[in-house]
Amino acid sequence: MEPLSVVEPMFVGKFRHTMDAKNRITIPAPWRQGEIDKFFSIPNLKDRFLMVLPPGAMQEVVEKVERNGALRPQARQKFIRQFSSRAQMLTVDKAGRMVIPAEQCSQLQLRGEVMLVGNYHRIEVWNLENWAGWERASDEEGPSFDEVCDDLGI
Repeated sequence: MEPLSVVEPMFVGKFRHTMDAKNRITIPAPWRQGEIDKFFSIPNLKDRFLMVLPPGAMQEVVEKVERNGALRPQARQKFIRQFSSRAQMLTVDKAGRMVIPAEQCSQLQLRGEVMLVGNYHRIEVWNLENWAGWERASDEEGPSFDEVCDDLGI
């Protein structure tokens, strides 16, 4: 008999939540399907948000890096070292909350109200000002959402 596989949820939508004094955020109920009780958090310092990946998505990143023949071995090792050293493991409690490490909160100015954004196989945690800036920039730069939908035939 094959072992039961854990189906990881698809994270879609956005939710405004308050981070408490202990840096805990509650995972929105629609995203709490399945048996996932651990995530990995990695700061995206370029775009200023926290990536939160379930174990399967983290494994996909590892496999993608290891399979990518275009990466020179030195570049691959440098990326793996930086990516892994920046990552933190988060545990979800019975109330659906996870504690964001203080260092990551400080790096990304995450406190008080934050925006949780679904990005298919990961969750993004944004400072509200950074999220608002990203939304404005995405409306002004590059092809519009509607243009991309047309290009994809959606």
